Amino acid sequence: MTNQAGARLEEPEAIQRLATEKETAEYICDLLKQLELMARTSGLVRLQYLLRESVEEAERAAAGA
Repeated sequence: MTNQAGARLEEPEAIQRLATEKETAEYICDLLKQLELMARTSGLVRLQYLLRESVEEAERAAAGA
């Protein structure tokens, strides 16, 4: 498969996974929690809300993976 510039892209099946889906979701959840704390301490209320929603989604993904 190639992109518009002609560079070759790997097929999704050929990409070697570095972590399981559960591990990935847990890692992303941890990052999001840290970002949410930064947003909260900076008074970025809307961003905090969006990050909290993302944390909850990552937690669901980690639990279901």
